[in-house]
Amino acid sequence: MKVLITGGTGYIGSHTALEIANAGHEVVVVDDFSNSSPKVVEIIKSLTDNPISFEEANIKDQKKINGIFEEHNPEAVIHFAAFKAVEESIRKPLDYYENNVIGSLSLLKAMEDYNVKNFVFSSSASVYGDPESVPVTEFSPTKSRHPYGNTKLVIELFLKQLHLADPKW
Repeated sequence: MKVLITGGTGYIGSHTALEIANAGHEVVVVDDFSNSSPKVVEIIKSLTDNPISFEEANIKDQKKINGIFEEHNPEAVIHFAAFKAVEESIRKPLDYYENNVIGSLSLLKAMEDYNVKNFVFSSSASVYGDPESVPVTEFSPTKSRHPYGNTKLVIELFLKQLHLADPKW
């Protein structure tokens, strides 16, 4: 299977890319280095014998993302690309909504256009706010307390609606 990984040079994304490549799947990493370094690409490549493709792009760039889908024809997407600092999100909420929500919608639009419906979204426990009990489950009430968590929650809610509209997602 060919898997496209957004945010694939970040900590979790790079480890995921390496594990998927070592499991024998084709990997396409997409990142704009806003939370990482280009050096990670070479590190990932040095740790696997399997080829990994890399595309420098911001997922908000619809034309560029469509070009990546056209060129690589992924069968699945794992989405890690997001701004992730709670304190920064409080200072810059517009940046967080634009990057995290609009970027995710751009990615999902490309997936729809290229009929790719296999999607894993990296959300955050912050969607649960300060939970009444732990551990939290998928059925725990959501009540984020900051813009970062809210952006993740907005995307989760959208994904639920997307699946209701088309169960192939």
